[in-house]
Amino acid sequence: MTTSLVCRPTRWFYQRAVGMLAMFAFLSGWFFKDAALGYREGNEAFAMNRTFLKAFHIYQKRQQEGLLMDAEWKQYAAEQTVDFGSDPQLIPSDVTQPLPWPEELQDTTLLAKGHSAAWEAYTARRQWDRKPPEKWHDAGSIREQWYVAYGLSALACYALFILIRTSRRQMGIEGDVILAQDGRRIRIADLTRLDLRKWANKGLALAYFAPATGKEAQLRIDGLTYGGFLKEQGEPAEQFMKMLREQFTGELIEYAAEEPAAQNA
Repeated sequence: MTTSLVCRPTRWFYQRAVGMLAMFAFLSGWFFKDAALGYREGNEAFAMNRTFLKAFHIYQKRQQEGLLMDAEWKQYAAEQTVDFGSDPQLIPSDVTQPLPWPEELQDTTLLAKGHSAAWEAYTARRQWDRKPPEKWHDAGSIREQWYVAYGLSALACYALFILIRTSRRQMGIEGDVILAQDGRRIRIADLTRLDLRKWANKGLALAYFAPATGKEAQLRIDGLTYGGFLKEQGEPAEQFMKMLREQFTGELIEYAAEEPAAQNA
């Protein structure tokens, strides 16, 4: 009777593969958002806050000089525009330019309370964070966000590829033949070496064999990915290795057990 065993991808593998895919996908989306919109929205908020500071300083100076009248200030403020710099690509595309000063800067009652009062009223109306960005994002920093987003997208695609490819694979033994995860059928009698030094700790082993070409080839046996070591499932990977070792006749490489030190008489 032919003895056979099939080891399929484990829950351990799926949890980590899906976790990596989700992480890379989330981070790539985050950086794409910053590159396409987030940094530009930050620039808009930075420029608006700078405008509020500038307007308040002008208002305060005219007030100290005794030259300030509500009607004159409202007319002056209505004629001013927000300075977004020389590169319109660094702010959101839906921001109309030139953009007049917002209504909060035309309200002398708010400005009389200080810059913070006017800024709080404006951010509350726009539903912005009260704390403005600390710096202006130039074109170079936005390009960097695109580069990182593309890189993370590539990693997400690679993680998805590994997930799909591995989910379609399996490892097993059919009689005296190893069914490798990549589809190869390898006779156990052709194995020349079996390296088990990482099997106990990491569930990894390396099997070496000489195919018809005569050049030594290598088979990676990953017990954590295929089969697993859960006792409630019968430890499929351990059963695979047990069946393999029962037929293996080549060189076995494993850590030698340390002998207890001789006690002094």
